[in-house]
Amino acid sequence: MKTEIGTLSRAAHRALTRVKTGAERAAERAKALLWQVVRGPSEGWMTFLLLLLCVLLAVWAMDSAQWVPTPGLYSAALYGVLLGLILAKLRFGPWRLAFGGLLVGLFVSFYRLTGLAEEASTLDRFAEVGARLVAWWQAFAGGGTSADTLPFSLFLLLTSWLVGFVSAWFLFRKHNTWGAVLPGGIILVASLTTLPAREQLIHLYPYLFMALLLIARMFTLERQHGWRDSGIQHLRDESGIRLPDGLWFALAVLLVTSLLPLQAVRIDPVAAAWQRINYPVRAMGDELARVLVGVQVRKTDSAHYFGDAQPFGGGITLREEPVLIVEAPLALYLRARSYDFYSGDGWSTSDTRLVSADWVPEQGVADEFRKLQAVEVTVRGLVSLAAGEPLYLSGHPVNMSLGYRLDVLEPARYQLSVSEGGLRSSLEFGDLPLDLQRSVLLLQELSGAPARPLTESEIRSVLPEDMWVVSWSYGSEGVEGVTVERRMAVPLDVVSVRSTDTVAAGSSYRAAVLVPTATAGDLRAAGTDYAGWVLDRYLQLPDALSPRVMELAQELTGGIDNPYEKAVAVRDYLRTLDYSLEIEAPPPGACGVDYFLFELDKGYCQYFASAMTVLLRVSGVPARMAVGYGPGEVMDPLPPDETITLPADEWQAGPTKFIVRDSHSWSEVFFPGYGWIPFEPTPAYPLVARGWPAPPPPGDIDEGIGPSPGDSERSEKPPADGEIIGVAAPWYARPLGVSLGLGLMVVIVWLLWRRLLGPVAEPRVAYARIGNLGVLSGLPPQANSTPYEYGRRLASTLPDVSSELETVVDTYVRACYGRYKVTGADRSRITEAWPRVRNRLLVRAFQGLLPRRFWLR
Repeated sequence: MKTEIGTLSRAAHRALTRVKTGAERAAERAKALLWQVVRGPSEGWMTFLLLLLCVLLAVWAMDSAQWVPTPGLYSAALYGVLLGLILAKLRFGPWRLAFGGLLVGLFVSFYRLTGLAEEASTLDRFAEVGARLVAWWQAFAGGGTSADTLPFSLFLLLTSWLVGFVSAWFLFRKHNTWGAVLPGGIILVASLTTLPAREQLIHLYPYLFMALLLIARMFTLERQHGWRDSGIQHLRDESGIRLPDGLWFALAVLLVTSLLPLQAVRIDPVAAAWQRINYPVRAMGDELARVLVGVQVRKTDSAHYFGDAQPFGGGITLREEPVLIVEAPLALYLRARSYDFYSGDGWSTSDTRLVSADWVPEQGVADEFRKLQAVEVTVRGLVSLAAGEPLYLSGHPVNMSLGYRLDVLEPARYQLSVSEGGLRSSLEFGDLPLDLQRSVLLLQELSGAPARPLTESEIRSVLPEDMWVVSWSYGSEGVEGVTVERRMAVPLDVVSVRSTDTVAAGSSYRAAVLVPTATAGDLRAAGTDYAGWVLDRYLQLPDALSPRVMELAQELTGGIDNPYEKAVAVRDYLRTLDYSLEIEAPPPGACGVDYFLFELDKGYCQYFASAMTVLLRVSGVPARMAVGYGPGEVMDPLPPDETITLPADEWQAGPTKFIVRDSHSWSEVFFPGYGWIPFEPTPAYPLVARGWPAPPPPGDIDEGIGPSPGDSERSEKPPADGEIIGVAAPWYARPLGVSLGLGLMVVIVWLLWRRLLGPVAEPRVAYARIGNLGVLSGLPPQANSTPYEYGRRLASTLPDVSSELETVVDTYVRACYGRYKVTGADRSRITEAWPRVRNRLLVRAFQGLLPRRFWLR
């Protein structure tokens, strides 16, 4: 029994000893970790602070873009930097740590996102955010649109986290300065492209300042660590670039770059190549625009990409720089693309095909249009267009100076099945066009009360004249189904005109187009004999259209029978609403037209054009939405200002010239015999003149088509081909730039003299400068050579200063390695020896720059 008790006591004692030892070790490790935290990273807290400021400045630019309200961007960036620092100092597998950090960032971003949800409990908020993200992805994958801004908020939060985490990881784990600076720089540049020009410098220069300080700091640390690893002693105040030196250097760089008069020079081949490279990116951006409707952009791009969809968006900012220079005998709307399908949250184009300019459909129906006038138009683009992008034209092209193809709608196709009850459609009866509905009713009557099989001739006899049979399907009792298709219109119903060539920035293309010149009286008398292809596409409305929209359409056009008068009534009503660029995007699931008419009561051209098109369709008038560029401003023939110059005789004769800046949307209404006629419902734009008006006098923008909103003060002439485009420099810019340049050169020379060539009395500084000049002279110090060996090598090459070299090297070795206290006499000897050594090394460096025949005699 005593033996057992002794054994148990010894086991308990050993266990308690192990627990005590483990606790002591844990306490020591915790104390060491705490002390490490207090001391900070080996790179110093100053490095951490500079990196954190760089990251926060990049996030500040992203937050200033005001895409969507997203709280927590700065805290996400801060947490990312802290976690990146902690994981970078752990000695585990780097890939596992990095992947774990990314997972933590995704969770933190998702958790912060739940603060934007409206549910009460945390679990419900998680469920709501998850459901909205899934719905957004379904809209993206299914080709739909979405106005939910929650996914983009998640993207911004995750981006803020990643910028902080990746920057800290590269800096503290890899000691890679570029890996620390570039993530924030990329986010900064991406954000600056959406900001107005006046705000860009506010964000750019602080970031550049902090980035330069961080680079200077890391450069100094790398030099010191390299010397320490090599066992080289150095003076801290003379060993490298100190933070105050980096501070003054960063300030000097920013001061000079901010004061120099800068102008943007456009090089056409480079611009064209960039457009070709950038086209897929813009196309991808257009695809994403479908599901990022609620994201606001404070600055428009220099060239708009007119894609397959035009969803409703939030606030926009008009561009300031010109995009097109147009020469035409009258003001014209330049259509890039038209849209026929309205879904409630935006517009899209039905299936299309690309055909050659001279293609004529085999199964087509000709429609003769009256009052068409051939017009010669010259369009000069100040941004290049890649092959396949829409050209900007008015009317139907008949000739062009470059290759092009027509993007036309596929004809409507319907499948009808023959059953015992007669003819049936794969669609709901109400989804069929009226003429085909009548055909189905007639065939049901022909089949009789006791249903009998229908023959091909019977089916053909009751089909509309512009329908043709694509295919038949047969069963045991005869015809079981038939596929019919609407004959295509001739001339073709063109959605857009696509260039087959690249249009370089600054180049022009000429086109002869047919534009309608019908007067108001002609349109009023056009009637309602619409072709079948018009009714198939251009009366479409969503099933869940708001009743308020239908009631308003009835209120505006209920007592009017004439389509032109209906269009005028709708247009005049819309022009009483307010024009505004600062609006909120429609909430998810809302009808954009209903939201505009009854909630906002204000908007910009896309909303006005959409509302007119939808209200006319409700009223039975075929209409479509068109996008492109409005007529722009008439050029001023007066002498040019300081910004842009052109030969004076170029402005004295010929067609009227228009300068175009902002993309535009308008409504086009179809009138039998005249085709598509543009209407302007946006109150900030003048009404469209009917008929063939005389060109407005140059400079008089109050008659006819005038400027875009906010452009009343813009009146300058276009740049010539290859000319510099930019902001006019003030009179003092050139002398100021020259003075600053000379001053900068003087400062650089003075710094070089002071830091490399000036008088010196300390042996360590003198030896370091000899090494620097030796690099320039082709006599660099070797890592495996002692100072004495390096001195003897220099003396053998430069025997005329061997004694001076011996004085500097001997004093340096005794001071660094022999604990010798340098005396005043030593400093005097070094002061006397240094100029001769410096001059001899400079002469050798200069001789190395010249060919041997200049100095070898």
